[in-house]
Amino acid sequence: MSAMVSNRRSSFGISCTRCNSELMAPEWSENRNKQQIRHIWHCWKCDCCFETIVDIRSMENNIARDDILPSRLVA
Repeated sequence: MSAMVSNRRSSFGISCTRCNSELMAPEWSENRNKQQIRHIWHCWKCDCCFETIVDIRSMENNIARDDILPSRLVA
């Protein structure tokens, strides 16, 4: 399994590192620590398995709090 640091800004999906097929969601995710999330990806087309590490600190200035925890107004 190979590992790479993700610089992708989209909220979902990635391209397979081997065949470039679009993968919509990771097979598995975990919080590594307070700043990083680890995703395990598996391509159904070529059977490639790889991981990405998302550094939340690099996203802090680009994501509003409401994007992560939307407010719920009840009237």
